[in-house]
Amino acid sequence: MNPEQTALYTLVADGGKARLLCATGPRQHRELAEVESFERPSAHQHVSELLSDHPGRSFQSSGHGGGGAAHMRHGLGDDYDPHVAEVEKYVDRIIARLLALHRGHQLGALVLIAEPRLLGVLRARLPEELRQLTRREIVGDYVHADHRRLLELIDAPE
Repeated sequence: MNPEQTALYTLVADGGKARLLCATGPRQHRELAEVESFERPSAHQHVSELLSDHPGRSFQSSGHGGGGAAHMRHGLGDDYDPHVAEVEKYVDRIIARLLALHRGHQLGALVLIAEPRLLGVLRARLPEELRQLTRREIVGDYVHADHRRLLELIDAPE
């Protein structure tokens, strides 16, 4: 693409799949082309499957009066949520691609369409240079929507 021709890109995402689409043509005859897709295979894994390298547990004994010792179990790093960490890595991969397009003078404007939780993560992690290009945010799970439906969403009055 010519550096003078920047395009409208649309990111449609949920917690497990994202599609990056580019809109071409005038608004009345606009078409979408899928540029890239992103998958997060861990989206459907259980916490126990994600914790294989997570710190283990420690056991602590404490005596209580005349009885035997009571054993207490503590998870190490209790504030660690493996699903949150995986979603953040997934979002960071998407943002890296958007930054590459922007720095290559291909990304003229951006529309974000995402389910509520993922949109929150995107907002929190989106760098200022991409935030300035964001023309619109649409809340909803449309990752499996066809191009016609996505164009209706993109072009709908706000």
